[in-house]
Formats: sequence, C-alpha cells, structure tokens
Amino acid sequence: MNILFYDMGSYLYDDILDALKAMGHTVRTAYYHFENRYEDDFFVERFTRKLHEKPCDIIFSVNFFPLVAVIAHDHGIPYVSWSCDSPLAEGLEDYFDHDTNRIWLFDRAEVDSYRKKGHSRIFYSPLAVNTARVKKVIRDGAKSGALNRYKADISFVGSLYNASLEGLIAPLDDYLKGYIEGIMNTQMEFYGTDLLSMTITDEILNRINTQYAALGNAEAVSINRKGLAFAIQKQITYAERVTLIDTLGSMCDMRFYSTKEYPFENNVRFMGPVKYHDQMPLVFAASRLSLCPTLRSIISGIPLRSLDILACGGVLLSNWQPELAEYFTDGEDLIMYSSLEDAVAKAQWYLENEDARARIAGHAQPVLESEFNYAAKLSGILSEFD
Repeated sequence: MNILFYDMGSYLYDDILDALKAMGHTVRTAYYHFENRYEDDFFVERFTRKLHEKPCDIIFSVNFFPLVAVIAHDHGIPYVSWSCDSPLAEGLEDYFDHDTNRIWLFDRAEVDSYRKKGHSRIFYSPLAVNTARVKKVIRDGAKSGALNRYKADISFVGSLYNASLEGLIAPLDDYLKGYIEGIMNTQMEFYGTDLLSMTITDEILNRINTQYAALGNAEAVSINRKGLAFAIQKQITYAERVTLIDTLGSMCDMRFYSTKEYPFENNVRFMGPVKYHDQMPLVFAASRLSLCPTLRSIISGIPLRSLDILACGGVLLSNWQPELAEYFTDGEDLIMYSSLEDAVAKAQWYLENEDARARIAGHAQPVLESEFNYAAKLSGILSEFD
C-alpha cells in the first residue's frame, strides 16, 4: 500500500516506519507540530498538497488528530491512527465518527467506554516494541562501557504528573472538597477498576460548576466528568510515584530520571532526563529493578513504558494492571504489587534475593517477540486494507 504517515515527533515513529517498509509498504512522511490541533489553515493547505503529490491508499498517524481526520474524510481516504496516549484528549470525540476513521487504542477499558457511547470506529490493539533495536543499543552500550554508568538498585524514568487538583477544588465548599478527597482516596486503593465514572455524578458536577460560576470573575471555570476524573487520576499518580520513589530512596540506590528535579526527603538521586532511543534502554538494562506505576487514567492497558522496560530485559516493578496480568505472569515475567506497602516489600525482597530477581530479567522476551512486535500489531491494524 501507499501510506502517508503523519507524525509530530512521537517515540514510535522510527520503529513503525521501519516495520511498515519491511512489510512492503511504500511510506511517505508529513511532519508538523500543531499549536492548535483543531484549526490550522497552514497545515491543511500543506497536508492537502502532500496528499495529492503521489497516490495514497491510507493516512496513518501515531495518536489521533482531528484536522487529519477531516482532510481524510473530505478526500475519501481511510485514516488509521494508533494511540500511545490514554486517555484521549477532550474535544477529539466530536471527530470520531467519520466513516474514513479507524482509531486504535491500547487500553481495552477506554475502547469499551467509547463503544458504549456508540462510537463504532474505535478498536483495540496493545502497543508494540522493537526488541531487536533495543538489544543492539544495549550491546553497543556494554561494549563502550556506557552501560556501567546507569547501574542502580532501582530506577524510575518519567514524569511525576504534578497535578492541578488542589487548584480546582480550592474554591469549593467543605462538602465538595471532602467528597472529592473521599473518592480519590477510595480509588487509590483499587487498580484496574474505574470507580470515578460511577462516583462523579451529575449532581456533584452541577454543584461544582454552580460554585465555580458564583465566583463571578475571570477565575470562573467549568469542568466535566472526564476533566475532573483526569485531574483526580493525575493527583493519585503523583502521590503514588512520589511516595514510592521517596520510600525506596530510604532503603537503596534509587535513581530518578526526569526533566524536573523534585525535593524528595530521602536519598533519591536526580539524574536528569534520558534520550528515549539511545539512553533509556541502558537505564532499564543496568537497573536491578525498574519502577513504573501506571498513570491512573490508563484503566486496563499496558503503558508503553512498561513494554520498554521488559524489552530491555529489565525487571519491571508495576502496579497490578489487568492487561499486564493477561499477557504476563507475576513473579516470572515481572513483579506486580497490589498496594504501596506491597510494592516496598517486594522491592526489598527482590533486592535481597538476587537469584530470584535474575530469573525474572529477560523472561518476558519470548512473549514480547511473539505478541508485541510491530509487524504483528500493524498487520492486524491494517488487515482490512489488504
């Protein structure tokens, strides 16, 4: 097929491009970084021109872009998107139902929620990893000595997701503050289950927005169920990650790789950011454990970062997640915890029992290579166009 690949700098771009070409497809790329994904005359003109330069059977992108969907629909060309983010941003739902759309998400629970709303062009596919590329990076790092620089007991790579929930609830009365804090604390106790969709009721939303409106100044805002849920999910993720990293920092060599330093109380080593393709694999390969608490807005799916860790032969320390448990075996392929206390206890045990930890390292590789390789996933995503 002739594929026009739109991208704005995703981590997956190179691996997907290589896989599509290896599968025999002809691929052209259009690169552009949106400031406004809903309105951009310059992009529409340039992308339409690119579309007409050569034959095009489908348009493909990592993540879903409304302007691309509109252009594809206007020209009667199938638009296939595969999202590595969850949840999808608010406002995108208005563009889902073009008959040219094929929207693939990696979180089965998110797919189910959209399907229940009647969106029939939403489909499920887990993400993928390029184990061959990652292994080469690690081999090269071992030969050059770079791998040794990343040795650690436990590493965390990513964002803390500093949340805005405190600002959102500041203008509210004590009842609403208590209610939101209560449902947040309840949700913190459960992984793989979305309690917020049931506990953020229309009555609660109306009361919140009535109090926002009563501010009567420029600070007045409104919020919907998805926006409030995401703010709570980010707050939970922030609290979990800070607590775990700080606690583990009190008991071992804990390293924090991120773009912004954080004032942990214990001995956590801030290492700055790492490059996704040529440094991050070395971190996961050289760390005895790699911590990856899932962003709580991902209800059931396997985040890309978890697959990255497993692809590097790293020992993943993750919260219990439904799809992780579906594809991988706890204690053999990875380590899953059911609470923060369980996470700390398991981290300490595996650091003290090296043989058990070493047996897990790399054990998931056969499953990754058979179930999570790009050719297999892309073949399924594109199968209707064969």
